[in-house]
This record gives sequence, C-alpha cells and structure tokens, in this order.
Amino acid sequence: MEHRIRILPDGACVTAADGAYLLDVLAANGYALPAACGGRGSCGKCRVTLLEGRVSGTEADEKGEILACRARVCGDLTVRLRGHAGGGLEYFADERLVTDGNVGVGVALDVGTTTLALCSVDLKTGRVLARVSALNPQGVLGADVLSRIQACGEGKGELLQRLLLDRVRRMLSDAAIDAPITEMKVAANTTMLHLFWGADPTPIGVYPFTPRFTDEQVGSGEALGLPVGKVCLLPSVSGYIGSDITAGIVVCGMDRTDRVCLFADVGTNGELVLAHGGRLYAVSTAAGPALEGACIECGMGGVSGACAHVSLRDGMLAIETVDGTPVRGICGSGLLDLIALLLHEGLIDEGGAWERDARSVLAPRLRGDRFYLSEDVYLSGQDIRQFQLAKAAIAAGIETLLAHVGLSSEAVEAVYVAGGLGYYMSVESAAATGLLPRGLARKAQSVGNTALAGARLALLRADCMERIRSVAARTEVVELATSPTFTDAYVRNMLFA
Repeated sequence: MEHRIRILPDGACVTAADGAYLLDVLAANGYALPAACGGRGSCGKCRVTLLEGRVSGTEADEKGEILACRARVCGDLTVRLRGHAGGGLEYFADERLVTDGNVGVGVALDVGTTTLALCSVDLKTGRVLARVSALNPQGVLGADVLSRIQACGEGKGELLQRLLLDRVRRMLSDAAIDAPITEMKVAANTTMLHLFWGADPTPIGVYPFTPRFTDEQVGSGEALGLPVGKVCLLPSVSGYIGSDITAGIVVCGMDRTDRVCLFADVGTNGELVLAHGGRLYAVSTAAGPALEGACIECGMGGVSGACAHVSLRDGMLAIETVDGTPVRGICGSGLLDLIALLLHEGLIDEGGAWERDARSVLAPRLRGDRFYLSEDVYLSGQDIRQFQLAKAAIAAGIETLLAHVGLSSEAVEAVYVAGGLGYYMSVESAAATGLLPRGLARKAQSVGNTALAGARLALLRADCMERIRSVAARTEVVELATSPTFTDAYVRNMLFA
C-alpha cells in the first residue's frame, strides 16, 4: 500500500510505502534533513511539523513536531519542513594567477562532510566566474565520516553517492555556466572522495584504516552523471588525511618554506599539518561534529538564523546571527564565542560544570541545565561536554605533532586556520577556551577555504597539480592511537584551564 505525502513549504507531493520511515522517504526525494545521530532518534535535528495525518513510532510534541527518523508512514500526510537552506564557505583569496593558458571553463569542488562549495573558473585567465555552496545532503545519514562509513556497511552506499551527485548537479545549474565544462577538480577528505566516486569506504573505518585509493583518480563526468568533460579527484595522504589537506598545504606554500608552520583544518575532523625542516608531518584527530553545530542540542550549520558570534555589550547579551535574522540555533563560531564568554563570566568552571553562584549579569539566563540565548535556543551541560571533547582532540593533536619533532609552540612561526569555522571564529575565543594554545593563537590567520582554492590552482596550473601530488607522497602521518603524548594531552585539555 502506498500513501501520499504533501511537503510544505514548496507543496510537492511524493509517495511512500506503508511503514516506511519518513526520513528515508524525504531523502529519497531530495529532501535531505540533517540527522547527526544517523537516524537513531537521539539528536532531534530531523524534526518536521506534522500538519495532517498520522504516523507511528513517535509522538508529536507541543509544537506538533515529530522526529522524521522515527516516524513510520501509515497514511496520507502533510508535513512542513524547517528551513535548512544555506551554504558552506566558498570564499578564498581570489588572487590573479599566471595560468597555463588553457581555453574553456573548469570547476573546482570542495566536498566537505558538512558543506559543499564550488567555483567555476575561466581556464585562460583564472578568473572566478561563479561561486555556489550548499549543505552536504549526506547529513541525513549521520554528521561524521564514521556514521557514513557505517551507513555504507548497511547497504546505503549508492544512496550516499546519489544524494551527493544530485546536489552537485543542482549546484552546477545554480552556477549558470554558459559554456561547456572541460574539467572538474575535486578536493575532499578521503571518505568523501570514496563516496563521490562510488567506491566502498568501509575499510577506512576499521584497522588498519586502509582506503581503496589515495592516488589521483581520473574519469569522465558522463560516468557520474555530471555535465562536465573530465573529473579528477586530487590525491590524498591516507585514510584520514585527504586531498582537502594536500590542496591546502600548497595554497599556504607550506611545501616550499623553511619556516615552522602549522596548518589546522578545524571541523568535524581536525586535520593538522606541521612543516619543519623541509618536511611535512600530519595527524587527524576525531574532533567530532560539535564544531560544525552537530551533536549540539540547538546546534546547526552556518545558515540563516544561526548564532555566529556572542558578546557582552553594556551589560547585555549581544547575539549576531547569519543574515541578521532572529536566532534559531548555534553554529560552530557561535558555540566557541558563547563558551568563551561564559568562562569569562564565571558561569562555567574549569571542569565544564555550571557555576550557579557566579555573580554575572548573565546568571538569570542559566535555568536548570541550560543557558538560554532566547526562549527556544540554549546551551546545555551536555553541549559543553561535546565541545570539550572536540577542543581536547584538536589541542592534543597539536601538542603531539610538536612533541613528535621536538619543538615547543614558541618555535611555530605561523598558524594557518582553514575551513568554515576557521574563517568565522574569533581567535580570542579559541585561545580562551583552549582550542588553540594562547601562544599559537597570536600567530593564527584565517586562510578561508583552501581546499577549494587548491582545486582551483590544480585546474589552472600543471605545476600546482604536481606540487599537490608531491605533498601527498611525502607527508608523514603521525599515528595518535599509539602516542602516549596524545593520550595525556587529551585528558589534560578536557579542562578549561
């Protein structure tokens, strides 16, 4: 038996088999709701409003909202989806380059775990013609790479690839490219590259974490159903150091410097690379998705209404949101600012617990286990714990890299912070919370989306493509699992000290 589901606000109607999970039905029809928990009913991100009809497996709350991942269709329905439109960071320094002078249009694509970004480029002049970004629709099957690897093990690999390629096709359409696309260069973490290519990533999820490929992959756009001539996946280092990092290293010039430099791509995964003595050392830390807004009760990506910055002005809580619209959630940079502010005000102690006796003008906003930014948006004690896990992983990864080569943080001359969070975050908040050591925070600079910028370089210049290949081949991976430095540093950095 099939049922009809009407989806608002766009008014589309789709059909669903009796007993099907609503989240799966929506995903199959292009409505990829976030589901950070992988559809296990624990994160609450996939809530939709049930306007008409009845479902089984979950109960509507006082607002009429249900969890789509728990709701089984048992009749005709009308549902309203929350607004999840929004994009990732597609910006980088658009410097003019001496190109190889090829003719045509190319596309650079960054496939992030949370967000996607692309730009079209005039191959002769290097000029960026258009930039487009979107949320990664694979979030419907989990917020991090491990949950998506698990989904592949459950037979959902084809769905993950289809969701991704469908969204890329839509982004290419939105870019309004009026000439044939000669080539697409793709930068991503190793798991996303596998999912994009249709390769099984499950070996990355189990010891010894061996990917199907790390070298450059070249194929036709037609084979992927994309309106481009050639598709090239940039080379990676290992299962957890992808081509987004090799591209970023070249953009920052760390493969050609004598300086001691640190590259930090801070997001769902924390990839860190240290340049020292002409060599490159890398680690990947399982920071978790908290810094992307996932696994935070009121967390969300950097989309309209997300709290991006928080401060105290004239004794009042000042909240800056994406697009300046009313606050409806907290993204990574807002989470960082908020925790830094609450630490400064004494409302959070060094162990991450609420300090209920703190004398702060913000104290009335702390009710129960929640600090309220608005009537509906709050930070919980569990959210603080998730942040501590993420920041401890990043900080401990940095300490481990430095210890591996026998350097102190004072020896580092430059810190390049990449990615969406790196672009928007306050360096002061990063230092105050311990995400970055204070000495390094003073040397930090945001470098934007270096994965996208590196893919653009690879399109325009053969020598840059060769440099990316070289970086992938000569980067040494430092294993954290067997490092006593990492374990000790991780436990120590859980504290706000």
